Amino acid sequence: MPLTREQKQDILQDLVEKLKKAKAAILVDYTKLPVSKTMELRRNLKQADAEYKVAKKTLISRALKEANYKDFDPEKFKTQVGLVFSYNDPVSAAQSVYKFSRLNEALKILGGFLGIEFKEKSQIIALAQLPPREALLAQVVGTIAAPLSGLVNVLSGNMRNLVNLLNNLKEKRS
Repeated sequence: MPLTREQKQDILQDLVEKLKKAKAAILVDYTKLPVSKTMELRRNLKQADAEYKVAKKTLISRALKEANYKDFDPEKFKTQVGLVFSYNDPVSAAQSVYKFSRLNEALKILGGFLGIEFKEKSQIIALAQLPPREALLAQVVGTIAAPLSGLVNVLSGNMRNLVNLLNNLKEKRS
């Protein structure tokens, strides 16, 4: 049964609101994905504070234009297109979708938007392969702390040499 004009308008408004609120939107091909796997994907995305929506390409295209997203050509994709909206951390949503797509070949990443700019499939996969936020923060802290710990070792080296010299003198005298 075809959708009425009002239903299409409601879907369009819902998509525009979600796009304006989202920090990232990932386009996926769900052509052969069974309903049970779709529900599993929705549960996984909910844990990553993300949401999965399905709509016709024309509605998605109109919603993207209304939300001022750039460089999207719906004719580029010849399959059914779904959207994954990430509201907080784009990396965790991309990782969830990427992990799910590796386990379920029926779901394919087509590309996506970071902010309002379109990113190709390879860029979304690269985003998904980033380490978790905590690991990146730990690397930054380690990078900042490394020169400081080196300085402490250099400065304490003189003290250590003095103590060793005094111990050697003590041993020679006794």
